[in-house]
Amino acid sequence: MAVYRLGGLRVASDFPLFGLQVCPNETETHCDVVLRYAPIPERFASATAKVCNGRIQHSGKYNGKEVLLEFPAVGRFLLRAGKEILMDLAPSSDEDEVRAYLLGAVFGALCHQRGITPLHASAIDVAGGCVAFIGDSGSGKSTLAATLTRRGHDILTDDVCFLQLGTEGDVRVWPGISRIRLWDDARTALGFNGPGVEREIYGYNKYFIPVAPPRDPIQSRPLRRVYQLHRISNGAPKVTRLQGAAALEVLMQNIYASRITARLGSRPHAFIACAAAARDVPVFRFSRPWNFGSLVQDAKMLEDHLLRLC
Repeated sequence: MAVYRLGGLRVASDFPLFGLQVCPNETETHCDVVLRYAPIPERFASATAKVCNGRIQHSGKYNGKEVLLEFPAVGRFLLRAGKEILMDLAPSSDEDEVRAYLLGAVFGALCHQRGITPLHASAIDVAGGCVAFIGDSGSGKSTLAATLTRRGHDILTDDVCFLQLGTEGDVRVWPGISRIRLWDDARTALGFNGPGVEREIYGYNKYFIPVAPPRDPIQSRPLRRVYQLHRISNGAPKVTRLQGAAALEVLMQNIYASRITARLGSRPHAFIACAAAARDVPVFRFSRPWNFGSLVQDAKMLEDHLLRLC
């Protein structure tokens, strides 16, 4: 098994996890999570929750220790107590598509089991910590992060941002996958056409763009700022501060795999992490018209805003 780093966890896997930091000198023995192939029976005890096509089903008394995720044409994934993932893949499954689900919904659910709060967000490194971008699907999180890489910033994570409270109650973010997911029009506009670019999932016009791993790829960073990306139909771009309940609400709305949190009993833990972020980390709404021609100006505006806050 190869050993990888993701979300602060050491993951041993006999399935290749491209885009993750590899740990060449570590073995399965000391890993936090083990991912392996195994047949998964059709029926489980009543203590197993079942997630199929975005719906969660379970019968009897559910203890949150086992979760079964099923995806048509991909396979079935059994998560056990946040320590083990069993994969039973469909005969016609594609390896790239399996990896997309595995590093997305499956690992997001496992993080909830372990008390790590995943946000649907992208993040970049900045002096003294990192900055996260949250927002609805299609709001431009990955596109803005990719634009900032063109301006010399390191991507810390894309799509999923892993939050944990530090020993002193500070909110910290762990590095994620060393690649960016972009729709084809964004990829073309930003000029990402080099080697290593590959399509994510068949049927979707979205691509993985490889990026260099961040500095200190196995260390967490303090979260310094959060920007909620908000599209407007016209007008000048602007940044406004969100505080109190408004800041907490936008963070809670962007919890990754949020429909699973209640079944896992992890919503209170996620609330604590988001409340700490809303209290201690400045949260802003970045409103701007959406067009590729303004991406550089948007990135420059954010950089100037960050400098004024330092």
